[in-house]
Amino acid sequence: MQLIIYGVNTIREAVFSGYLKRGGRVYASEKKWKNGIIDKSLIKLLKEKNIDILTKNDNIFLKDYGKEALMKGIAANVDYREKTYEELLENTDTGANLNAAGVSMPLPLYLILDEITDPQNLGSIIRTANCSGISGIIMPKSNSVFITSSVAYVSQGALFYVDAVRVTNISRIIEDLKKRGVWVVGLSNEAKDTIYDMDYNMPLAIVVGSEGKGLRRLTVENCDKILRIPMESGVNSLNASISFAVAAYEILRQRKYGGGKK
Repeated sequence: MQLIIYGVNTIREAVFSGYLKRGGRVYASEKKWKNGIIDKSLIKLLKEKNIDILTKNDNIFLKDYGKEALMKGIAANVDYREKTYEELLENTDTGANLNAAGVSMPLPLYLILDEITDPQNLGSIIRTANCSGISGIIMPKSNSVFITSSVAYVSQGALFYVDAVRVTNISRIIEDLKKRGVWVVGLSNEAKDTIYDMDYNMPLAIVVGSEGKGLRRLTVENCDKILRIPMESGVNSLNASISFAVAAYEILRQRKYGGGKK
């Protein structure tokens, strides 16, 4: 699908990831270009990669790319390719931890999003997913935001490195992952055990619910385990992106730095 991207970091990562290649085009606000406030390091990178930089009258730029892009002063169009659930599984190994060539692979860690509708949250989640080594993100086709220009910007280009797929039925996907040997863990502030009470050295999928509603009942019933993030006082929950980040880095701590559960 065609995706408008904007902002220095997002466009830079589009270049590094290969989404923007030789012969591609990036458009700059005419006013910001003349005033010399387009990032110089990005301009140098684009020239080195033989990617054209064209200016557009600000009114035309606004019409083509929107208000947020105009504020950043630079934008481009990329062809974002959405993968399928089957393709996602091909890139990871859910069982023996060896790929087709017999080479050891990291334990898979999937992220399942249960009806996340806020682009800001999704963008932040994708950025954290990239930093914490998530194998892929799975989300429903309905009642859920997907990849948009805003999501791309908030992710700061991380979406180019994290596979995100949409599926018709989250509960069926959870059941399929379980059959493949993946342990499915949901996050809920109503759980008895905390995220620090579990050993994560196994193929794993973590499920994060929507703002306000949390995990749906059927999703909870299908999970192998429900865990909570301990709260000291005040409000009784974190937002979705922060909850995921806390859990993801506890998993990373255990897997990469040892020590097991606390």
